[in-house]
Amino acid sequence: MVGNIAVWYLIQLKGGGPEEYYRQSIFLTGVIALLVMYPAWYFYRRDRVQRVSGGLIPVPGKRTMHIKDAVLLVGMGAALAQFANIFMAFVQIFLKSTAYSDSMSRIVEGKSLAYIIVWMGIIAPIAEEMLFRWLIYLRLRDHMRMAGAAVISGVIFGIYHGNMTQAIYASILGIVFAAVLEWSGSLWSCVFLHIGANTWSLISSEYAAVILEKGGINILLLIYGVLLVIMVLALAYFSAGGKARAKRIV
Repeated sequence: MVGNIAVWYLIQLKGGGPEEYYRQSIFLTGVIALLVMYPAWYFYRRDRVQRVSGGLIPVPGKRTMHIKDAVLLVGMGAALAQFANIFMAFVQIFLKSTAYSDSMSRIVEGKSLAYIIVWMGIIAPIAEEMLFRWLIYLRLRDHMRMAGAAVISGVIFGIYHGNMTQAIYASILGIVFAAVLEWSGSLWSCVFLHIGANTWSLISSEYAAVILEKGGINILLLIYGVLLVIMVLALAYFSAGGKARAKRIV
């Protein structure tokens, strides 16, 4: 947020207006995300050393993220995003706000889908997970149970997005991301979830109307059905893994 304010100020100094800010927004967001990654990693590593030395966690053994787990997480992230977007479509009836959709239309105008996915679907999620799950959630987890830490960190994640529509959407996803991080025991679980969610949202917004027009409602419902199955299976798989990990720790 501080970075975006700074960028807005610099654009104003150079005589650029709102349109220039929207034109550069994706690239600038990505650059800020890249700049955030190192300090976030540094503070996470420092926190981890303190947790080990203080006895909060055992001396770490390496937990491997298998390819099948990564693929399942990306699919689960896509499903979460899809159904959260459907839920938000109903919420919008009561919010009656189009500010977010209007600003997004201006931000992505004239840019290729591949360009948007690189910056908003991959780079930004990595930086955000390092901040909100690796740092904020895990620091909260040092002092409280998983549910409380997940909810608080999720709400903070929602507020960070700066508008009511995204605040609700991001809070829901943030809570699930934190839970899966806890269940899996892998830092990268929430990253793959977030990448799946953002990338699917970008792709579906681009092609949903085309799929509906050419394939009809049945194809769209089939896609939703597949995503629902993936989400249920993934939740069952990772929650079961979390219970097994808890037993081993005890």
